[in-house]
Amino acid sequence: MRRVLSGIVLALAVAGVAQASDFIVVSSTDPAIARGQSFDGGARIPLASGKKVTLMRASGEITTLTGGPAGASLPALRVASADSARFDTLHALLAPPPEGRTFGARRGGFCPPAESLTTIDDILRVAQTSGCKAEARTALEAYVAKAAPPNP
Repeated sequence: MRRVLSGIVLALAVAGVAQASDFIVVSSTDPAIARGQSFDGGARIPLASGKKVTLMRASGEITTLTGGPAGASLPALRVASADSARFDTLHALLAPPPEGRTFGARRGGFCPPAESLTTIDDILRVAQTSGCKAEARTALEAYVAKAAPPNP
């Protein structure tokens, strides 16, 4: 029995580590790399030659890579991974919004205008606490557009 419990604990620990990632795709010109896909720092991405991918860390840092013959490599991180709750919220905001009507009240009572959410901390706070995902998505798109280097 003890062996079974140890195996379960080990499996859960490995699963938790496997889910933690450092970068999330916010845009890609390569159809093989989907928006919302996540990668670890230092990973090699199978990015086709000449294609571009823009990635974000949970801290709000934006990185754009261009593919070469061997793909592209993400920078290795010297700092420990960011808070997984922040990364999970970013992942949810980058996923396609639900279609149709959603039911239920917003917890905060009202949503701030997307234009007022100018930092990644503000965007994630509103998405996590007040249930204003549509406004947070709009603000995140504006944040990425402003922070990402222009495509030539």
